[in-house]
Amino acid sequence: MTTVTETHWEVGGEFHSPVETPRPFHPWPRPAVWYALGRHAVEALVEMLRPGTLWLPDYFCHEVAVGWERLVEVRTYEDDPRWEEPRWESLLAAPGDMVVAVNYFGAREGTGWEERSGGDFVLVGDHSHDPFSPWALGSNADYAFSSLRKTLPVPDGAILWSPRGLDLPPQPRQTAEGSELKLAAMLLKGRYLENGGDDALKERFRRLQIEGEEQLGRAPVAAASQAAREAVIGGAPLPWRVRRADNAVHLLGALSGLEIAEPLFDEWPAGAAPLGVVLLFESEETRDRARETLRQAGVYCPVHWPIERPASERVRDLSARVLTIPTDWRYSAADMERVASFLREAETGV
Repeated sequence: MTTVTETHWEVGGEFHSPVETPRPFHPWPRPAVWYALGRHAVEALVEMLRPGTLWLPDYFCHEVAVGWERLVEVRTYEDDPRWEEPRWESLLAAPGDMVVAVNYFGAREGTGWEERSGGDFVLVGDHSHDPFSPWALGSNADYAFSSLRKTLPVPDGAILWSPRGLDLPPQPRQTAEGSELKLAAMLLKGRYLENGGDDALKERFRRLQIEGEEQLGRAPVAAASQAAREAVIGGAPLPWRVRRADNAVHLLGALSGLEIAEPLFDEWPAGAAPLGVVLLFESEETRDRARETLRQAGVYCPVHWPIERPASERVRDLSARVLTIPTDWRYSAADMERVASFLREAETGV
């Protein structure tokens, strides 16, 4: 059952608050260090380990790496969410380098990575799209982290742990500026959705979201806020992960035969809960038109990820045609049917 009123029906956008967290929970790994942002976890590891080079996949949200480039040389290797594993010949990591491996959309198995764990380089798993995927739970990487606000209703928050039991950076004490603004935005959005608030209230929480995000983006390494820790202190609710996966299956079925786009993936490991349904459109123009049609209908879809710096033709093409449809716990099967109907309308109008 959808969590919003019909007056303000929407899919996507940032989470609201307060929400009731259902049991049972997936407990968080221990020991762990809690940060405001996922990028802080990597920055703290770079400062502690002093690698010669930090290796990132070429298909990645490189916006988050700006702060890392001030600390260490950053290079890329070839990887793509359409592949089972990276092109290993492009990963030329030397002893002491740090390599970030990404579980794109929470739908990967980690093929090839585990046999490279414990090698000469430091392996860091990025499990932001599903912190409790089979890959994350069975990882033997040196370190792993997850940006929790990608899947949970928290204003900030990320967790870093070591599957191999290695030493962790010290826990920061100070929280980041901007988290209080993000929390205020979540509370106002909750009021807007539940009580049928007007456009002025929507403008208020949107302004707070943007201002809070800008402040968080400038923040040095900081701890997760108390509000974030308290919201998920028991762990991640299992029913939410089940709903996310069920919604993805339902939406994929409802979109069967769609001609303007195809799923980037339509299956995932047992026990995984993908971030959403990711569609690859036939062209950038078609993607942008469909995205605008969805936006006007109240369906807000992110692009994972816009590529603004020099990149290969493969990376630029994928970024230009991809779109993620949210399927998280806020929505029902009926909501997914409604989203599918809008995409069908976009198909006839393109």
